[in-house]
Amino acid sequence: MQLSLMYPGLWTLLLLLMSNLLLWKDVSSLPNCAIRNGRCFASLEEMLNLAVSMSQDISEQAFKMFTEFDNQYAQSHQLINRSLKKCHTSSLNLPKPRSKALQTHPIVLLKLVKSLLAAWKVPMYHLVKEMPSLKDVPDTMLSKARDIEQKSTGLLEGIKSILSQIQSKDDGDEKYPVWSGQASLKSDTEDARQFAFYNLIRCAGKNAQKVESALMIVRCQILKKNNC
Repeated sequence: MQLSLMYPGLWTLLLLLMSNLLLWKDVSSLPNCAIRNGRCFASLEEMLNLAVSMSQDISEQAFKMFTEFDNQYAQSHQLINRSLKKCHTSSLNLPKPRSKALQTHPIVLLKLVKSLLAAWKVPMYHLVKEMPSLKDVPDTMLSKARDIEQKSTGLLEGIKSILSQIQSKDDGDEKYPVWSGQASLKSDTEDARQFAFYNLIRCAGKNAQKVESALMIVRCQILKKNNC
């Protein structure tokens, strides 16, 4: 199956991923698209590989951001010893054990990814917006947050486009948990704000891992790899 890159979401995903890959690969090593009637098409395999690559990058950046925040704030303010709040996407999980997830239909898993990414669109926006209010926040941490937000948005649009191509009908927008932690990020108390950021960044990392795991399983299922 080949997917037309005339779809804006696919362009967003492909361009973001290619700009990322260009940092460490030669242009000649990037996947080429097939040209038919003046239109560019990418294979489903290429799109899945690109989606997995981006999800891995997001997951890695989220881990680094959490580690940086932990070193900057958590240790000195003993945030790690406080009772953590439940992540707002904790109800969205891959089937367990892994063998059950591998038997789950790829479209079901892609819809899960779509919901996970959509549920984090608003929190990531406010994370980036409010992070500069933290005392002595490193520029590198803010840069990671912006990078995660941008790539997550591109990945969400790409997943929507892939789903629109492989589904027989469009089921419309999926329902997803609503985040309600904006007020905590704007608390007048510095310690309260830091704890809110700590919890949110921790949850962002957990969410990124879910997305990465689900997409790796989908790729494995569709491409019929033997090492799932």
